[in-house]
Amino acid sequence: MSTAPRRRSRSSLAANPTLIGAATILIVVVTVILAYNANSGLPFVRTYDVSVELRDGQNLVPGNDVRLGGARIGQVADVVPRMERDGRVIAVARLKLDRNASPLPVDTTVLVRPRSALGLKYVELTRGPSSEDLPEGGTLPLRQAVVEPVDVDQVTAAFDAPTRRAFQVGNRELGNALAGRGEDLSTAIASLPVLLERLRPVMANLADPATGLVATIDAFRRTAGEVAPVAEGQATLIRHLDGTLGALQAVARPYLADAIATGVPLQETVQRDLPATRPTLRETGRLLAELRPGVRALRRAAPDLAAAVRQGTRTVVRLPQLNERLRAGLGSIERLGTDPAVLKGLQRTTRANQVLQPTLDQLTPTQVVCNYVTLFARNLANHLSEGNRFGTWERALLILSTDQILPTAKPAGALHYNAYPNTGQAGADQECEAGNEGFRGDRLIGNVPGSQGVQTDRSIGLERRP
Repeated sequence: MSTAPRRRSRSSLAANPTLIGAATILIVVVTVILAYNANSGLPFVRTYDVSVELRDGQNLVPGNDVRLGGARIGQVADVVPRMERDGRVIAVARLKLDRNASPLPVDTTVLVRPRSALGLKYVELTRGPSSEDLPEGGTLPLRQAVVEPVDVDQVTAAFDAPTRRAFQVGNRELGNALAGRGEDLSTAIASLPVLLERLRPVMANLADPATGLVATIDAFRRTAGEVAPVAEGQATLIRHLDGTLGALQAVARPYLADAIATGVPLQETVQRDLPATRPTLRETGRLLAELRPGVRALRRAAPDLAAAVRQGTRTVVRLPQLNERLRAGLGSIERLGTDPAVLKGLQRTTRANQVLQPTLDQLTPTQVVCNYVTLFARNLANHLSEGNRFGTWERALLILSTDQILPTAKPAGALHYNAYPNTGQAGADQECEAGNEGFRGDRLIGNVPGSQGVQTDRSIGLERRP
């Protein structure tokens, strides 16, 4: 009996479900670990680690971006407090930077800036002119931490909840009031420089001691002081006028009305009989001719005037009470006239107008050309208008590109970034770059070539270009 050789069964990896499941679980675990540690840097990637001293943490958290010239060069690894010898507590932030960002000059300055209205921050580094480099592991001292700007959330946090809700309502109503009125607002802002320019000499004259403003106010004070003792006499005089006005009311029609109606023929007769006074009468005739329609209307309005006189008598009786109340107002005017702070206030107002002039010189073309101030106010109102008793929120849709969120030695191939777009400001191209940049499909840092025009949306959103 012969036996055939048995074939040895061979098993492959693809035929073993257990091995396939184990490999899948291993890949998932490695992916989760890499994703979890991505905020603190990928493994096996060398970094340029430095530390910076800050006056406080300023809402920095590990994982916040570090930027240099607008480009992301690393992230915040840790933020810890440290007590100084004088008892102050400062914050020390450890930064993990890309190797291509090293070395930094020792006089590099640090600024913590907001990245969004929700409180997200990032660290901005600015290289200094020093030729000495900061070694790896070195620390930028506190004196090089530039004073941070005041954020919107810091301003609103100073108020209680009812005040913040009132701000929300005010911002929403302000946005509704400005919507569709960009042209009128532009006209008003364009007129402000002329107004301020003309207001400057007026305020300077008022602030000048040679104008005698203080002496004028003091004269008003003395006049009020002279009038105050005779207030009762004035009240008595006005009260006695009630009898005179009542008597005139009885003869208003037809006697006063007839006298007014015959006034024009009387003037014509005088003009004929007194040729010596012809030039004067000629001018008087012109005046009366112009007054003729009003005189005719006055005849018809006599009954209404009589009724007004009757109502006026009730007011005249109450004038003594008004005079008594005027004492407090006249006393306030007296104190204002003798207050030395009035002149200082006028001088500081003049100084404020001078300080605002450069800002308006830059803001005016930005609004007049591109309507950006109106769009900012409207969008700010929309941004802060939705919420509940715990606060406001915004919706965001993130479009992520892998080569733009991972550390790299050079900008991504399809990166579009424009830190300072043209907005109609003085010295730049007359175009509204911000909000009108088109996507070209390749990398572009800076303004899009060519003119993007000066058209921006007035009410519902910026113009979309293909």
